[in-house]
Amino acid sequence: MLRAEVRSHAPTHAGASAMVPTPAMTHKPREAIPMPDPAPLSPPEDFAGRLATLGVTLDEKALGRLGDYLARLLAMNERMNLTAITDPGEAWTRHAFDALTLVPLLADLKSGARVVDVGSGGGVPAIPLAIARPDLKLTLIDATQKKAAFLTDVARALGLGNVTVRAQRAELVGMAELRGVFDVATARAVGRIAMLAPLMAPLVKPNGRVLMIKGQRADEELEEATLVLAEQRCTHEKTVETPTGRIVVLRVGPAEQRAPRRR
Repeated sequence: MLRAEVRSHAPTHAGASAMVPTPAMTHKPREAIPMPDPAPLSPPEDFAGRLATLGVTLDEKALGRLGDYLARLLAMNERMNLTAITDPGEAWTRHAFDALTLVPLLADLKSGARVVDVGSGGGVPAIPLAIARPDLKLTLIDATQKKAAFLTDVARALGLGNVTVRAQRAELVGMAELRGVFDVATARAVGRIAMLAPLMAPLVKPNGRVLMIKGQRADEELEEATLVLAEQRCTHEKTVETPTGRIVVLRVGPAEQRAPRRR
C-alpha cells in the first residue's frame, strides 16, 4: 500500500488562518511530476455574493487559497490530465463553487469529524472543502499515483494540514482499516450511483451520509440503483438542487454493510 500524508493541527473555523505546518509525508506516490508555482487566480467579482446565496462565507485568506489551488490545478493540467476545464472563470464556477455547494450539508459536522472523498482526481470537491472547513479531517482517495502525488503536493503547498491522501483503490480501502470510520463520504464525476454506492458506503459509519454531486439525471441513476442501495443498506434521504447541479444524499444504515466486490 502506498500512502501519502500531510498532517498538522488545523484551525476550527471556516476561512481562518491555518497554523503553517511542516508537512510530514510518508511513502510518497511514485512518478510525481514537479509542481508548478503559478500566480493565484483572482475570484470573479460576484463569487463571494454567489457563495452568500448558499449561506457560505469565506475570508480573504481562504479565497486566496482557492485561487492558488485553481491556478495550480490548471497549470498542472498542462502536464497531466486532471480536468477538461481550462478557462479560469469556468474553473471558479465548475470547480470551486460547485464543490462548495456541499458546505451547507456539512454544517452539522463537529470539529474533527472525518470526511472521505472517493476518486478525488484533481481535488474537487475535496480541496475546496478542506479550505472552507479546516476543522474537518479529509482523506482523499485516488488509485492513480500521479494524481495522488499532485494532491499531496498541492495540500502541502497550500498548508492544508487537515488533508491526507491515499494512492489506493477505494474498494480496497473499504475492506481494510478504514472501513466504517468516516462521518461523510463525497464524490463528484466518478461514476453512476449504482457503481459508487458499494465503494462509498463501506467507508461510512452507521448513520453516516454519502454525498454525490450529480447532474440532471440523478433521479434516473437513483432508480437504477434501487437494488444496490438496498444491498448496501443505504436509503435515499433527499436530493438537493443547487445552482450547478444536484446533490444526492444517502443515509447509511446501522447494520453490517457488504464489502464492495473486487472488479
